[in-house]
Amino acid sequence: MKRLLLPLLAALALPTAVNANSYVNDSLNAADINFNVGSKEMACSMVSLAIIEANSPEIYGTTSSSLKREVKKYADRCDLRF
Repeated sequence: MKRLLLPLLAALALPTAVNANSYVNDSLNAADINFNVGSKEMACSMVSLAIIEANSPEIYGTTSSSLKREVKKYADRCDLRF
């Protein structure tokens, strides 16, 4: 029983970390698409969502530092604070 508990906990913990990065990445991809079509207002809304996701590890899990740097670049582009 003890041999199964640790792998089970690891398997449950991994998707949380992966999901946090994917939520932020999806939001930044949507922002990028909106920047490309000229919809800055919608793009900055997506960046704002990415900021919330990156700053809420208790909800979305931890976000990698490289992805946080990318969020910072987008936030500067929209004149948002990160």
